[in-house]
Amino acid sequence: MTWFHERVPTPPVTLLRLLVLALLSSALVWVAPSSASAACTCTAAVIRSDTERLARNANSVFTGTVVGSTVVRLDDGTATAVFTAEVTVELIYKGDVRESTVEVETVRGTSECDLGRLEAGRRYAFFVEAAEDALVADGCGGTQPVRPKLLVELEALYGAGEPPPVEVPAETASIEPVPGVEDPPTFTRAAAPGGAMVLVGLLGLVVVRRLARR
Repeated sequence: MTWFHERVPTPPVTLLRLLVLALLSSALVWVAPSSASAACTCTAAVIRSDTERLARNANSVFTGTVVGSTVVRLDDGTATAVFTAEVTVELIYKGDVRESTVEVETVRGTSECDLGRLEAGRRYAFFVEAAEDALVADGCGGTQPVRPKLLVELEALYGAGEPPPVEVPAETASIEPVPGVEDPPTFTRAAAPGGAMVLVGLLGLVVVRRLARR
């Protein structure tokens, strides 16, 4: 089910991540200074033909399905918005991603190359950078819908890919009673007969001494 939620922006964190996204875009695409709406040069065709370079430049490369997303709209007089997509990780080709579910941030409103909101329910190949505690996907960084040829190219670079590690819950030992076998006696029960014999022996010694004095 597709879902999204708008929340109040937190300027320090959001702006820092937005800066990372903007820097990534400016490093990968040239935009004419005389036109703010110049067409993006890192087209889908360009990205599809440059898998090796984009994969080597990314911190992490993995495939996954978008479950849903939230959006933060910056209150700065622009139409800039930062989307946080919840992604179920399938195969990890490169990087330190270890969780089965991660959050990937994208942006809209900084350039024509922005990814914007990722489509819920769709499988993507993510080429991401790490920014603070988030993974950031830039429009020119290589993130794109999964396609067979792309998977072949990633396997040629990194192998078949690995699923995220499965967390195995710690096993707890349980003791079950065995039919016909009684529980071991407690220390008090085990020591009681011996204690009684010692007491009888002491009483006998006292009686013998008294008789000897007579």
